[in-house]
Amino acid sequence: MKVIKLNKNQLSELIKEDNLLEFNREIQPRHVLKMTNSIQKCGVLRLPVIGDISSFDKRKMTIIDGQHLISAVAKDPKTTGPIDCILKKYKNKREVISDIAILNNTQKTWNDEDYLYAWYKFGKDNLEYYLNYSELYNTYQNFEGIPCSFMVDLFALSKDDFKEGELEFRDKDFSMKILQICFKLKEEFNKPAHTLHGLRMWSQNRHFVEKRKIDYTKLESRLMDTLRNTNVNKFNGRDDFREFVERVYTKL
Repeated sequence: MKVIKLNKNQLSELIKEDNLLEFNREIQPRHVLKMTNSIQKCGVLRLPVIGDISSFDKRKMTIIDGQHLISAVAKDPKTTGPIDCILKKYKNKREVISDIAILNNTQKTWNDEDYLYAWYKFGKDNLEYYLNYSELYNTYQNFEGIPCSFMVDLFALSKDDFKEGELEFRDKDFSMKILQICFKLKEEFNKPAHTLHGLRMWSQNRHFVEKRKIDYTKLESRLMDTLRNTNVNKFNGRDDFREFVERVYTKL
């Protein structure tokens, strides 16, 4: 890493849409105005981070951290002269995503949706795993209302590998069948994600730990029939619902 000086023209180039990273947070005008007022009063108090990505991307340089700060400096006619920026050279996209995740964790924590979007939008040359991210992203889009974190817990073999760009599926057929049941429970009975985690945990334990077969048709019909004939507001805790699923599925 080193510190370089960039003038307003260079900063203006960096905030052009084609030069911004596909997955980084959108530039918000209100935040830019807030940064502009702060700079006018106090000056630039922290250095933006610029990535040298010339080894794998035609853009050559892009903003890693400080989009709103750079936008404020570039657009404010009262701010003159170059500003200091940290320049860091990156070998690959994995290093870029890792750094942005870490920098955002000091401000606003990255969640599973951020990681999924990053690897889906920016990781097309991650050939070994890109199709997995594309498939999970499309599944997430198709099952509206099911949180991304739930999808990752249900589909991914390892959440750490998912964040590192190495998503592998545990058992897609099993996961999709459980997801479909969860979606129906959400749609018909408004079951929230923390409740549905009870079903996920029960099914994963039975399938992967106990190595016992699940009759998905029986599971779905028994859950739906029982909930239609009981107080749907009962068993909304994760562990309560997990026990409820066990009782309903195994009853004679």
